[in-house]
Amino acid sequence: MEVSEFTARLRDGKVAGWYIFSGEEDYLKKYYLRELASAAVPDEGLAAFNHIVFDGAEPDCAALTDAIKSPPMMAERKLVEWRYADFEKMREGTRRAIEELAPLREEYPYTTVAFLCAEEGFDAGSAKRPGKQAVRFGKIFDILNFPKSTDRQLMAWLKKHFDAEGIAVTADALSALLLRSGHSMQVLNGEVEKLAAYLKENRRRELTPQDVEHVASGTVECDTFTLSNALTDRDGAAAFRALSDLKTRRTDPSVIIGMMARTFSEFLAVIGMMTDGKDANDVAAILKINPYKVKIYAKAAKNRPPEEIARVLTRLVEVDAASKSGGASGYSAVEMFIAENI
Repeated sequence: MEVSEFTARLRDGKVAGWYIFSGEEDYLKKYYLRELASAAVPDEGLAAFNHIVFDGAEPDCAALTDAIKSPPMMAERKLVEWRYADFEKMREGTRRAIEELAPLREEYPYTTVAFLCAEEGFDAGSAKRPGKQAVRFGKIFDILNFPKSTDRQLMAWLKKHFDAEGIAVTADALSALLLRSGHSMQVLNGEVEKLAAYLKENRRRELTPQDVEHVASGTVECDTFTLSNALTDRDGAAAFRALSDLKTRRTDPSVIIGMMARTFSEFLAVIGMMTDGKDANDVAAILKINPYKVKIYAKAAKNRPPEEIARVLTRLVEVDAASKSGGASGYSAVEMFIAENI
C-alpha cells in the first residue's frame, strides 16, 4: 500500500483494516502509526481500553485473538497494536498462527490491527520483487514500507520543519546538518528543535552552517571527518579535540583509521574531478556524497595539495597495517599519526 493511499483513507475516516508497518525509517513508521491510532481511537480518555498494545519479536497469537475479539468500550472502533514484531526470525509455527487469524478480520470489523516491525523484522522488498514474507502476509495485511530517506527527501522534510518554526534555511545549512548529525529522522527531529530554540534565543531567524557546527550533535562519522579536516587545515588543536570526542564515544581506533582513510580517498577524488572542471554539485552527484562536504574539501585543498593528501593516505594505510602486525596500535597510533601530519 502506498502511503498516500493510507493517508487518504485516514482523511476519509476509513481506518478499518489490518496493517504491517515496515522499513528502515523508524520515525515515519511511528509517525503514521500514531496517525492511525488517533483516527481509530480519537477519545484519549478511552485509549486505555480501546488501544491495546503488545510488544516483542514473537507475537502471542492467543493474546492477539482475545484482544481482537473483545468489543470496544463506548466507541465504534478499537486498535490492537503489536510493536517490534520480527517476521523474518519468528518461528514458523507463529507465522502460521498469524495467518490463521485472517478470518477474524471480517468477523470483527470494529478492530483495526497493526504490526510495527523492527528495521530488520520484515523484508517488504519492492513492488516488482516483494520479499518472501511480504508475498505471504500481503494476502492478509496492507503493507506500508518506509525505506531510508534520500538526502533530497530529508532536506525537503527538514525545510518543512524549519519553516514551521519560522526559521529560514539554505541548502548548505541543511547539507551541513545531514553531514553533522546523520540521517536518522528521529535524531534530526531533535536537532531541528534544538537549533530553532538556539536561534530564537539569539533573536535570529536564519540557520547557517556555522550554527549547525556550533549547536548540533555530531556522529562518529562526522567527528572522524572533523579530525581529517583539521589535519588538512594543519589545526592540531582541532584535531586533538575531535579525537577526544571519538575517545569519549569509545570509538574503536581501527574504525577511526579506516574512516579517515575513506575521507582522504574521497578528498582526492573530489579534487581530481574539480581539477578536471566539474563543479561541486556535479561532483556530489557523481560520487554520491554530501554537497556541503564537497565544498569543505574544495576549501581544504588550498592548504594541502593533492600530492600531500596522497602521502597522508598512504601513511594511514601503513599505520593500519602496522597496528595489525605488532606496531603501534590503539589511540596512541592515531595520536602519533596526528602529530606527524599536522
